Amino acid sequence: MKIGLIGLFVLVVAASSLTFVVSAADKPHKKMTLAEKGEQARQESIELEQTQLQKAREAAKATSEREQKVLAKAQSNDWEAQQLEKARAQSDERLTRQQKYLQQAQDAAKQTRKIPKATTTAEPVLSE
Repeated sequence: MKIGLIGLFVLVVAASSLTFVVSAADKPHKKMTLAEKGEQARQESIELEQTQLQKAREAAKATSEREQKVLAKAQSNDWEAQQLEKARAQSDERLTRQQKYLQQAQDAAKQTRKIPKATTTAEPVLSE
Protein backbone atom coordinates (compact mmCIF):
# COMPACT_ATOMS: atom_id res chain seq x y z
CA MET A 1 0.00 0.00 0.00
CA LYS A 2 2.85 2.39 0.90
CA ILE A 3 4.72 1.40 -2.25
CA GLY A 4 1.70 2.28 -4.37
CA LEU A 5 1.34 5.63 -2.62
CA ILE A 6 5.05 6.38 -3.09
CA GLY A 7 4.82 5.38 -6.74
CA LEU A 8 1.81 7.65 -7.17
CA PHE A 9 3.72 10.50 -5.52
CA VAL A 10 6.74 9.98 -7.82
CA LEU A 11 4.42 9.91 -10.83
CA VAL A 12 2.78 13.18 -9.72
CA VAL A 13 6.15 14.86 -9.26
CA ALA A 14 7.37 13.64 -12.65
CA ALA A 15 4.19 14.79 -14.39
CA SER A 16 4.36 18.16 -12.67
CA SER A 17 8.00 18.58 -13.68
CA LEU A 18 7.18 17.69 -17.26
CA THR A 19 4.29 20.16 -17.26
CA PHE A 20 6.60 22.84 -15.88
CA VAL A 21 9.22 22.18 -18.56
CA VAL A 22 6.65 22.20 -21.38
CA SER A 23 4.96 25.37 -20.12
CA ALA A 24 8.34 27.04 -19.69
CA ALA A 25 9.27 26.14 -23.26
CA ASP A 26 6.02 27.65 -24.60
CA LYS A 27 6.61 31.04 -22.98
CA PRO A 28 8.74 33.53 -24.81
CA HIS A 29 12.06 34.09 -23.15
CA LYS A 30 12.27 37.56 -21.81
CA LYS A 31 14.76 38.85 -19.41
CA MET A 32 13.27 38.68 -15.96
CA THR A 33 14.61 40.29 -12.88
CA LEU A 34 15.69 38.14 -9.99
CA ALA A 35 12.62 39.25 -7.99
CA GLU A 36 10.31 38.30 -10.87
CA LYS A 37 11.97 34.91 -11.18
CA GLY A 38 11.61 34.36 -7.44
CA GLU A 39 7.93 35.33 -7.54
CA GLN A 40 7.29 33.08 -10.53
CA ALA A 41 9.07 30.18 -8.83
CA ARG A 42 7.02 30.78 -5.67
CA GLN A 43 3.77 30.71 -7.67
CA GLU A 44 4.77 27.56 -9.52
CA SER A 45 5.80 25.97 -6.22
CA ILE A 46 2.42 26.80 -4.70
CA GLU A 47 0.58 25.40 -7.74
CA LEU A 48 2.68 22.26 -7.67
CA GLU A 49 2.10 21.85 -3.95
CA GLN A 50 -1.67 22.28 -4.40
CA THR A 51 -1.70 19.72 -7.19
CA GLN A 52 0.28 17.26 -5.10
CA LEU A 53 -1.97 17.81 -2.09
CA GLN A 54 -5.09 17.26 -4.17
CA LYS A 55 -3.71 14.04 -5.62
CA ALA A 56 -2.60 12.88 -2.18
CA ARG A 57 -6.13 13.55 -0.87
CA GLU A 58 -7.61 11.56 -3.74
CA ALA A 59 -5.19 8.70 -3.08
CA ALA A 60 -6.01 8.74 0.64
CA LYS A 61 -9.73 8.71 -0.14
CA ALA A 62 -9.29 5.78 -2.53
CA THR A 63 -7.27 3.94 0.11
CA SER A 64 -9.94 4.60 2.72
CA GLU A 65 -12.64 3.29 0.39
CA ARG A 66 -10.64 0.13 -0.28
CA GLU A 67 -10.16 -0.38 3.45
CA GLN A 68 -13.90 -0.02 4.02
CA LYS A 69 -14.61 -2.59 1.32
CA VAL A 70 -12.13 -5.01 2.86
CA LEU A 71 -13.64 -4.52 6.32
CA ALA A 72 -17.15 -5.02 4.98
CA LYS A 73 -16.06 -8.20 3.24
CA ALA A 74 -14.38 -9.45 6.43
CA GLN A 75 -17.55 -8.77 8.41
CA SER A 76 -19.67 -10.64 5.86
CA ASN A 77 -17.24 -13.55 6.13
CA ASP A 78 -17.81 -13.51 9.90
CA TRP A 79 -21.54 -13.81 9.28
CA GLU A 80 -20.94 -16.67 6.87
CA ALA A 81 -18.74 -18.40 9.44
CA GLN A 82 -21.45 -18.01 12.08
CA GLN A 83 -24.04 -19.47 9.73
CA LEU A 84 -21.76 -22.40 8.90
CA GLU A 85 -21.18 -23.04 12.59
CA LYS A 86 -24.94 -23.00 13.26
CA ALA A 87 -25.50 -25.43 10.40
CA ARG A 88 -22.80 -27.75 11.75
CA ALA A 89 -24.32 -27.65 15.23
CA GLN A 90 -27.78 -28.48 13.85
CA SER A 91 -26.33 -31.32 11.80
CA ASP A 92 -24.51 -32.72 14.84
CA GLU A 93 -27.70 -32.46 16.90
CA ARG A 94 -29.67 -34.26 14.18
CA LEU A 95 -27.07 -37.04 13.99
CA THR A 96 -27.14 -37.42 17.78
CA ARG A 97 -30.91 -37.68 17.73
CA GLN A 98 -30.78 -40.26 14.94
CA GLN A 99 -28.22 -42.29 16.87
CA LYS A 100 -30.45 -42.16 19.96
CA TYR A 101 -33.50 -43.35 18.02
CA LEU A 102 -31.49 -46.10 16.34
CA GLN A 103 -30.19 -47.29 19.72
CA GLN A 104 -33.73 -47.33 21.13
CA ALA A 105 -34.93 -49.34 18.14
CA GLN A 106 -32.08 -51.84 18.52
CA ASP A 107 -32.78 -52.22 22.24
CA ALA A 108 -36.45 -52.79 21.53
CA ALA A 109 -35.60 -55.40 18.88
CA LYS A 110 -33.39 -57.30 21.33
CA GLN A 111 -36.11 -57.68 23.91
CA THR A 112 -38.05 -60.93 23.71
CA ARG A 113 -41.76 -60.55 23.82
CA LYS A 114 -43.95 -63.27 25.15
CA ILE A 115 -47.54 -63.55 24.07
CA PRO A 116 -49.62 -64.57 27.07
CA LYS A 117 -51.45 -67.87 26.74
CA ALA A 118 -55.21 -67.79 27.01
CA THR A 119 -56.42 -69.51 30.18
CA THR A 120 -59.81 -70.36 28.80
CA THR A 121 -60.25 -73.17 26.40
CA ALA A 122 -62.46 -72.89 23.46
CA GLU A 123 -65.50 -75.09 24.20
CA PRO A 124 -68.49 -75.21 21.96
CA VAL A 125 -71.43 -73.50 23.40
CA LEU A 126 -74.46 -75.82 23.71
CA SER A 127 -77.73 -74.27 23.13
CA GLU A 128 -80.75 -75.59 24.89
